[in-house]
Amino acid sequence: MILPRLFRRWKLLLLVVLPFALLPLPLLWTAPAARCLYVLMLMGVCWLLELLPIPATALIPVVLFPPLGIMTTAQTSMYYMKSSCMLFVGGLMVAIAIEHSNFHRRVGLKVLLMVGSSPRRVLLGFMLPTALLSMWISNTASTAMMIPILEAVLTELGAEHRNMMMLAIAYAANVGGTGTVIGTPPNLIMFEFISKLDGQPITFGSWMVFSAPLMIINLIIAWIWLQILFLPICCNKAKTKDVETVESSETKQNNLEKMETLETNQNDLEKIECVETKQDDVRKLLETKYKQLGPMSEEEYAAFSLFLLLVFLWLSRSPGFVTGWADLLPPGCGDATPAVFVALIMFAIPVGADGQPLLNWKLVQSKLAWGVIILLGGGFALAEGADRSCLTVWVGEQLARLEGLEAELLRILICLLVSLITQVASNAATASMLLPVLLQLCQQLRINPLFLMLPATLTSSLAFMLPVSTAPNAIVFAASGMKTSDMIKAGAGLTLISMFVTVGWTELVGAPIFNMDEFPEWAFPSNTSLSSASRC
Repeated sequence: MILPRLFRRWKLLLLVVLPFALLPLPLLWTAPAARCLYVLMLMGVCWLLELLPIPATALIPVVLFPPLGIMTTAQTSMYYMKSSCMLFVGGLMVAIAIEHSNFHRRVGLKVLLMVGSSPRRVLLGFMLPTALLSMWISNTASTAMMIPILEAVLTELGAEHRNMMMLAIAYAANVGGTGTVIGTPPNLIMFEFISKLDGQPITFGSWMVFSAPLMIINLIIAWIWLQILFLPICCNKAKTKDVETVESSETKQNNLEKMETLETNQNDLEKIECVETKQDDVRKLLETKYKQLGPMSEEEYAAFSLFLLLVFLWLSRSPGFVTGWADLLPPGCGDATPAVFVALIMFAIPVGADGQPLLNWKLVQSKLAWGVIILLGGGFALAEGADRSCLTVWVGEQLARLEGLEAELLRILICLLVSLITQVASNAATASMLLPVLLQLCQQLRINPLFLMLPATLTSSLAFMLPVSTAPNAIVFAASGMKTSDMIKAGAGLTLISMFVTVGWTELVGAPIFNMDEFPEWAFPSNTSLSSASRC
């Protein structure tokens, strides 16, 4: 009786045993780097196996760093609200206002109506708004919004398309998050790490210039991939052929064999008409749902206008080719400033007949993803602890043995490693663990940090194989009732294809945009992030 009960509580048992099992590491190797490595390994196992909730694991540095002498409680705690966390908070508040006004639902239904009602077009119609919304609001929210609409459409379109449509939403949400800095946590984590280097070229605008076209390419690839897996390739040709054969048969009705062919083709035509009827029903359903929204409300106009203002402020902050508004102000005005500024406006302006503000604190408190903020902060605290304890320098020295590898081959191997880990762990946890190491590795090998960090960050979000990989995968898996093996079969090929496309895009487009072919001045040892190398 005791053993089965312990087996059912294996997470608790492992959580108790794990800290003691890892103790020989700091006891035998007494350097500060060993103590930080102990915390890193403990957090890594907890993240991979989800022994604790993922955000709760991110709080471990607050508990262990002070007694292990890595950082004080005050020093550790300050990393849980860095500028990237504040950027996420501001952006998410604006997203909450858009969701609350119901404008995101209007966008989704409008795109569906524009693309058409055949299975292929409906597939694209669900992927486009999901990806577009995931660029600006959380991919969890965009997925949750599209699922009820899809369920209604499937009642008309047919259950045979269920898995395809469900996977399309998950894939589009994952891909869409790569398009902007605020789209998904790994982007913000990389943005924070690279921002430590004075003079680095990553801004909100430059990220979009590089990543938004790549997002569109990966979205098109996912759309084609799903059609190859789930839809016949030549249905339109078959339809044309059937109609032509019927017309030919009608001219020779006296021939018995032709009559039999006519009957067969007539059945095919009836099937085609049935499909067309379903498509008409789908369109009527979408039109009905769109009409139910009514005309755009004052809240929707206000939310959309302020959202456009925020995007303009982000893109014009410091575009590089012209003087931006931040260039006219004292140094240090980051992307979090306009995000919080627009959010404050939303708290202030009254809208609607009752004159209530567009955003209120009760709504924010209930919908803001506090767990993601803690997760981001835990990653930043862990990275700072690794830097102060010289762990990053030690890891970089070990990885410097890879110097003999071609840089392009090293990039592919790193992306394969990231892709493998992110299938079974949170993409934010994967980025938190690996990006500081990649930064140190690039500095050791004299490679532009963006050469490895940028494709690795994007790859961490391209996880399509397992329900645990991302929140959209988990939501779709639960809603569809599909088997895990179905998700693996559909997602394995797309994961590899999108990874290699990302690597190729980094080489073809990222290299000229960010000058990746040389080790830049902003990444030299005299810069901020390499000060630890001289300390150690």
